[in-house]
Amino acid sequence: MARTRVRPAAELPVPLEVQRTAKVIGAPLEAAPVVHVEDAGTLAALRSVDFADICITSALTLAADPAPAEAFRLPEVPGVGVVFELAEGQKCRRGWKILPDVGSHKHPHTCARCNDAPG
Repeated sequence: MARTRVRPAAELPVPLEVQRTAKVIGAPLEAAPVVHVEDAGTLAALRSVDFADICITSALTLAADPAPAEAFRLPEVPGVGVVFELAEGQKCRRGWKILPDVGSHKHPHTCARCNDAPG
């Protein structure tokens, strides 16, 4: 079985660290970056997994369009650019992600995933 090597994950920590150093965020879970991926195969591979969980961010948007000029890029990862965005919503007390649905479920202060978790 052939494996697709996915390099965009190597690019994501750098712009998050820049924002953390600038005190825009305190932790990666405060981020919801937009990752622009031009290669269709790489984009499909990334969409096949929960890439936000892999990158330890609250949310992550994968876009097929070319990255805007202000996007962060690494020369060794062509066709990929990351635009930093802050996560929107409140912090889930169980899963720690910042999501817009926190507080709208049976269990207070939880997101949908944590609300539905057993226990």
